[in-house]
Amino acid sequence: MKIIIQTIALLLLCASQNIAMAARPMLTDDARIVDPKSCQLESWIRDSKNVTEYWALPACNLSENFEVTLGGSLEGENGHSNFANEAYQIKSIIRPIADNKTGYSIVLGNGRDPKRAMNKVIQDWFINVPISYPYNDRLVIHTNLGVTHLTDEHTEKMNWGLSSEYNYNERIDLISEVFNQSSNSTFFQFGFRYWLIKNRAQIDTTYMNSFNHIGEDRSFSIGLRLLSLPFLP
Repeated sequence: MKIIIQTIALLLLCASQNIAMAARPMLTDDARIVDPKSCQLESWIRDSKNVTEYWALPACNLSENFEVTLGGSLEGENGHSNFANEAYQIKSIIRPIADNKTGYSIVLGNGRDPKRAMNKVIQDWFINVPISYPYNDRLVIHTNLGVTHLTDEHTEKMNWGLSSEYNYNERIDLISEVFNQSSNSTFFQFGFRYWLIKNRAQIDTTYMNSFNHIGEDRSFSIGLRLLSLPFLP
């Protein structure tokens, strides 16, 4: 916990200076990681019909090509807050994105939800392959294909996603996606990102809903992403 607090403090300090890329608020991952020896903090609030989620996901590239993410969320429901989820993952680039060249990466991770299965802590393991294709100098298409092991159900389910990221101008990116994260519902999401400080501090907002239960599964999010200069040993 002390390391995480120190990392967040460094991110806040660096955001006021002059950095790199990532995927929030998309659920479809991209074939990018933060710069070597650098970190980022992705945080957001998602408000749905019954629950408000508060997320924080610090991530650091510990070497040249080894990004580690540790984080989690609080959920607020009926005036009560609970520590709802933990997320751990490692990510590495297989081939970087380049002009007219598709980029590939691989993600291994673990999610823990203390509320499932009568309050027993459940761990779901997953592997995911993000693929990013630069269609032109403004538009990038991302797609994911992976498998999640649902521990309490003793089964594996596919997860997939398809998203677009359009650079409207030097500060604004327009984003959209459809995805399914090992559930019975397929979701869609759209919104935008805005650079408060170019390559250092970014805000975003999105609207999400499901094709299966239009209206019942709708949610809104607003987030903040901070990126650091290289500082790790």
